[in-house]
Amino acid sequence: MTLTRSAFVFALGRVVGLVLALGLALLVTPAHADGRLTFDPETIYKVPRGEAPADGPVDAPVTIVYWSDYACGYCYRVQPTLDTLTRMFPGQLRWVHRTLPLDDDETIGAEAALAAAAQGQFRPMNDRLYALAGHVDRPAVELIARELGLDMVRFRGELDARTHREQLASDITDAHALGVSGTPTFFLNGRPVHGNQPLKVFVDVVEQELARAGSTKGGYDQLVATGKLAADAPAETEHVGFELDPKATYRVGLGLPGHQLGPDSAAVTIVVWSDFQCPFCQRSAPVVTQLREKYGDDVRVVFRHLAMQFHKNAGLAAEAAIAAADQGKFWAFHDQVWAHFGQLTRADLESFAQAAGLDLGAFRAALDQRRYRDLVVAEGATALALGVDGTPTMFVNGQPVVGARDFATMDTIVAAHLTRAKQAIAAGVPSGDIYALLMSDALGVERADPSRVPDPSVAKVALRAEDRARAISAACRRRDAKRAIELATGLAAEPRRRAALVCAASGIDL
Repeated sequence: MTLTRSAFVFALGRVVGLVLALGLALLVTPAHADGRLTFDPETIYKVPRGEAPADGPVDAPVTIVYWSDYACGYCYRVQPTLDTLTRMFPGQLRWVHRTLPLDDDETIGAEAALAAAAQGQFRPMNDRLYALAGHVDRPAVELIARELGLDMVRFRGELDARTHREQLASDITDAHALGVSGTPTFFLNGRPVHGNQPLKVFVDVVEQELARAGSTKGGYDQLVATGKLAADAPAETEHVGFELDPKATYRVGLGLPGHQLGPDSAAVTIVVWSDFQCPFCQRSAPVVTQLREKYGDDVRVVFRHLAMQFHKNAGLAAEAAIAAADQGKFWAFHDQVWAHFGQLTRADLESFAQAAGLDLGAFRAALDQRRYRDLVVAEGATALALGVDGTPTMFVNGQPVVGARDFATMDTIVAAHLTRAKQAIAAGVPSGDIYALLMSDALGVERADPSRVPDPSVAKVALRAEDRARAISAACRRRDAKRAIELATGLAAEPRRRAALVCAASGIDL
């Protein structure tokens, strides 16, 4: 088989990712040659919180106790995933930060964090220490302390006196008693997650635990009361890696308002997860345009945002595109970005907005206020939680096509889906119901906005409570208070409470 250069590079990137993942598994998974036991991810463990620093609401339904270390490479690499998790579930997570040092003599980072906690500045110190990417020493922590405005006499004195060694000793003792032998190790309401796992793993456990917490009274202590006291699994039970099955159909919604090109009656829907800083996405854009030109109203294209973390300008570009969509100019802005690929400074984005005919005042205000940042996070998190791990990834009538493909390949795929759709239409299925019927029996969950998954016109289906809560959250992230309040009417207390936390973060009172 002959690969194009772009396909080869994309494939190489996937291989490198797999190699890194394998390296991670080898480094963070407890060794079993010595007979040590480990944790079953489906089991609840009675995990002590100790006196460790914590942040997040005291009554949060999910408490995440985790052991980490500022010198641990995988501990700082997982931080963006944890930040995304917090933004996905505002007000619903409480983090308890415990330390298991890689080296008992190299604890300056942990001691600095505890010294900052004593002055009410744990979280900003914690975040800055992880930003050092493992290069933590005494000058670095003192510089951060000064930037945070800490009492430096007190801070230095506590480091010199090793004031917080007792707390570290307690963290280490509890870790060993529980059977924790590697970092990072997380326990979500007692459910273990090992290492720098994909966002999908964390999201799945959080959502399961939100449901469990909603039916349990008494908070964290009650949720873990009957948990196992220590590691008890005879062999490591890994979280199974997930890859999209090209022959399966996935439940993928129609994204954000204004991001659709083509009619609702189209027989074939192409949902494109893309990143404005991704060169392979830029090469794929003309292919999608050609498909629309060839098939016309038989094809509907939906653009969805997956701003990859290693593309530093992609997030703001996605926010800008959503701001353009709110003015009905998404596709004009989209075309400007691709026509000037690689130019994504704030000035560039404003230039594209002007060329697309936007109201620049409203556009600038949206970017200044970071109005759509959480929408971008939610869109990306939805993709990652579904199993999308790179861009571009397209779903043609729900079936995934991973990576950049040439027109001939995509033409063959679309033609096959169109043939099947026309057979269904000939059998009496309305063309506008083709995608809805495919979604009714599809795999996965649309986490961003389930109300954007169409229902067949012949049988409108009421959203389940959890899906309504997600749809309310999505409306609040769009600042659509009217839609959010409408969806919230009559919703059960617990899912409404969780949605209200997201809305409160957007300034909307349900």
